[in-house]
Amino acid sequence: MFDQTAERYATFGLVAKLPSAIIDGIWGIIDDDLQGVVTLPRVLQFALIVRHGQVTAVFDDQQGSIFEFDLPFNYDRAYPETIAVLDDGHYQTMMLLDELQA
Repeated sequence: MFDQTAERYATFGLVAKLPSAIIDGIWGIIDDDLQGVVTLPRVLQFALIVRHGQVTAVFDDQQGSIFEFDLPFNYDRAYPETIAVLDDGHYQTMMLLDELQA
């Protein structure tokens, strides 16, 4: 799961609400910080919070560990609170949480 050579996408809904630099930053977190450290399920969820005016992505591995990653981007209250990343075995898609449930 979450092989960085797989095709990766972001939904229009997410792209309309979150800058591409932050989307790329979350892909980087998956590749550089989570892959090989924790077992990644088919669906990942990241909470986006504000810390010192900047974006912090929070990942709960559902196994007792919570990881927080500070990104070098200013936070905007219009950003979604939570995003999902789905690996269906063929494609990886980052989306708004409500798009996952649709």
